[in-house]
Amino acid sequence: MRKLALAALVAAAIWVPQGLAFASSTIIMVTHSPPSDTYWVSVIKGLEQAGKDLDLSVQYRGVENNLNDPNQQRRNLEAAIAAKPDGIIVSDPTPSSLNATIKKASDAGIPVILVNQGGDQVANVGALAFVGDDPGTQGQMGAAQFNSFGSRKALIITAPPGALPFLDARTNGFKKAFKGTSTLAEIPLSDFNNANRIKSITESELQKDGSIDAVFSIGGCCITAMMQVRSDLGERARDIHWGTIDMTASAIRSLKSGELDFALDAQQYAQGYYPVVMLDLYVRQAIRPAEARLITGPVVITPSNVNHIEATGR
Repeated sequence: MRKLALAALVAAAIWVPQGLAFASSTIIMVTHSPPSDTYWVSVIKGLEQAGKDLDLSVQYRGVENNLNDPNQQRRNLEAAIAAKPDGIIVSDPTPSSLNATIKKASDAGIPVILVNQGGDQVANVGALAFVGDDPGTQGQMGAAQFNSFGSRKALIITAPPGALPFLDARTNGFKKAFKGTSTLAEIPLSDFNNANRIKSITESELQKDGSIDAVFSIGGCCITAMMQVRSDLGERARDIHWGTIDMTASAIRSLKSGELDFALDAQQYAQGYYPVVMLDLYVRQAIRPAEARLITGPVVITPSNVNHIEATGR
C-alpha cells in the first residue's frame, strides 16, 4: 500500500497532459563507486524506482573500485556527456579532478544534479542542485553519540588527512564536536577495498592505546573490518562503544546483534530517487530546485530502530 501511495503521489505531482510526457528521456548517474558496493546498491534502487515511476530510462555508471580512481570516473563522465542524455547525476568526491568535466556537461546544456558528495560545488560546476548530506555534520553527529555514552578516547578509522576533502570534513567534524580526545587509524585510499589491511591498521592502533573506549568508522568501506576487529578483541570489546557513518548490510547485521551501537543513515535511497524527479521536472516544465542543497540525512540508527530499516528492503 505504501508503494501504491507513493506512486499516486508522484503521479499527481508531475502529471502532464497526454502527449506531452517525455517517455524517451534518458538520465545517467556517474559515481565514484561500483554498483556492487552495499552503500550504492540502495542508491541504485532509488534511481531505478524513480525511472519506473516516471517512465524514464536511467543508467548507472560506476568505477571498478570505490574511490580509488578519479580518472576512471572522469572518463565515465566524458562518455556520459558524449551520449547526450537529458540529464546527468554525478558524485563529486574529488572536485580538483572532476569539476572541469562536470562543467562541460552543464555548459553543453545538459542539466546536472550533484549527488552524495560535492554539496559545496553546485555553483562551481553550474549544477541545478546537490542531493546528499553534509560530511561535517556526519562527523559531529557521530561525536554526539559517543559523548552521550560518556566516551573519552576515540579511534577514528579514516583516510590520511588531505586524501579526500569529504573524509577530512567527516574527521574534522568529529574531532571538533567530541568532548574527549581522539586518534586516527589512517587507511590509505589504495587499501579502502582491503578489509584485511583495514583490520590490521585498526588493531595496531588499539594495541598501542588501552584507554581507547570508542571506535568510529568514517564510512561504509570500513564497517566489516571494524566488526572483525571487535570480534577479535574479546572481552575488551565490551568496554568500547562502536559507531559508523553509512548504512550497509554489514551495519544492519551488527546493529541487530547489538555489536554496533549506532550507524548514521544518509538515507541513500533518496539520493537515487530525488535527483531523477528534479531532472524530470526541469526537462519537462523548466522547474528548478528552489534550494541549492537537498539534504537526505543523516539520521541515527540504533539496535532499537534498525528493524524498521531492514523491513523496507532498502
